[in-house]
Amino acid sequence: MKKMILAMSMICLILISGRAGAEDFCSAPVKTGQGLVTGVPDSAEPVCVYQGIPYAAPPVGDLRFKPPQSAKKWDGVKKADKFSAECIQPGGAMPGVKAEPRSEDCLYLNIWRPKKDGVFPVMVWIHGGSLVTGSGIIPLYWGDRLAGKKEVVVVTINYRLGALGFLAHKELSKEDPNGSSGNYGLLDQIAALQWVKENISGFGGDPNKVLIFGESAGGWSVCNLLASPLAAGLFHRAVIESGGCDTVNKMETGFLDGDDYVKKIGCEGKNVPACLRAQSPEKILLAMEEEGDSGGTFSKESLKFVWAPHLDGWAMKEVPLQALRSGSFNQAPLMVGTNRDEFKLFTVTAPGIRLMPKSTIRKIMTEFLGREVTEGAEKLYSYQNYRRPMDMAIDLMGDIGLGCRCFEAAEAVSSQKPVYYYRFDYDDHLAPHLAGAPHALEIPFVFGTLDRPPASIFFTRAQERKAQPLVDAMMSYWTNFAKTGDPNRSGLTEWPEYDVAKRIRMILDLPIQVLPADNVEKCGFWRENDPIKQLDR
Repeated sequence: MKKMILAMSMICLILISGRAGAEDFCSAPVKTGQGLVTGVPDSAEPVCVYQGIPYAAPPVGDLRFKPPQSAKKWDGVKKADKFSAECIQPGGAMPGVKAEPRSEDCLYLNIWRPKKDGVFPVMVWIHGGSLVTGSGIIPLYWGDRLAGKKEVVVVTINYRLGALGFLAHKELSKEDPNGSSGNYGLLDQIAALQWVKENISGFGGDPNKVLIFGESAGGWSVCNLLASPLAAGLFHRAVIESGGCDTVNKMETGFLDGDDYVKKIGCEGKNVPACLRAQSPEKILLAMEEEGDSGGTFSKESLKFVWAPHLDGWAMKEVPLQALRSGSFNQAPLMVGTNRDEFKLFTVTAPGIRLMPKSTIRKIMTEFLGREVTEGAEKLYSYQNYRRPMDMAIDLMGDIGLGCRCFEAAEAVSSQKPVYYYRFDYDDHLAPHLAGAPHALEIPFVFGTLDRPPASIFFTRAQERKAQPLVDAMMSYWTNFAKTGDPNRSGLTEWPEYDVAKRIRMILDLPIQVLPADNVEKCGFWRENDPIKQLDR
């Protein structure tokens, strides 16, 4: 009897201990290179969350306009339970998203991991926003559902934006040991990946299975990291969502832009680095807003990004697309694609533009592209195939700015590493004609966050439920790719590799389809008549 009571007591102790261990899992200190950190349990998913971990020193004072430096070490245990500030940027929050504090002290990352023992692949998200706005703390990008449902470790990061991230100037290059300026935001991304490589194993992540993925400017960033020699060995798979591989500037262009900026901020004729570092963040931001790109839907100037990485010969040695074509890139399997109606998003706030007559569109296109190119484009993009004439122009601009940029990346890599090419077509929401399948709509399908703003603005609860099969499939494709470099798995529609012979791509819609790419001729046309290339940045 005593033996039975003792055995029962031991079982109870084991059960109590196991339960306590599960509750305490997220509060167990994790060792990093800077010190110990603890996380907090997610309220809805079996996940631990670590918010606001510094991956670099605050880039303020003497560190403004310098490459990121190592974060300082701390004593004791840091409770990582609060997001950092967003990086300094113009404009307000996304529609429906709570406005967050902003600061130059913003080089932090956030981690979501399964609340269980194990070693899991790592997915590092790089946010978009034209390299001028955005952050890694937006609820749309939270990794709780990916980590909880698909057993991966998700990391989101902040990086310096606008002038603070991408100002090039001769005097800044002169003081830099590598002769570089204008790539601070890119160097931040590399520093974050270096931190992940050195520390992610403590959070259950596999440092040998790191995927980088990003959308829009985050997609540009992924391609820049593919091309940067400084990022070698820091990741193993890559996903470009609605990005491209040529949004970089020559140093000469950067220096001219830098001179304009220095003049606007009042540092001309002075010790430029010292003067720039003496300015208030508010003045830095004001001068940046004055320097930004301008123009309308069909302005070549609207295609020129002042705040972008520069070909400095160190962090960026050549245009990323050229590196992909020559094979001189960080070789990794690639998933790449765009959304069917990319540029419709940018007309939502000005719906009247959609009523523009054909004659006006043709006049503007001729001024923008020239008569011969306009006539060639109108043959490929027949007005008869669109609901309104302006829809043709929006589709054309989507191909010029994003669609064919991603097509060229798929073409370049497919002969060297596995490539999986897609187009996202889903438009069963509250504004199918106004927005269609627009820029960024695939993001909540990847993260499983259709119910979070701003995506929730487009979807009723019933529409969320209807879209769920595609959400489940896309979450699986992306996480399978993180795990193995292949998005396929039993139970999913087979996604074939892309090659230049068959040119097959996945159409992400309901139902999911595998079809020949129908943009080959159009993208060949823009390869020969690229208005962005003509800017000679």
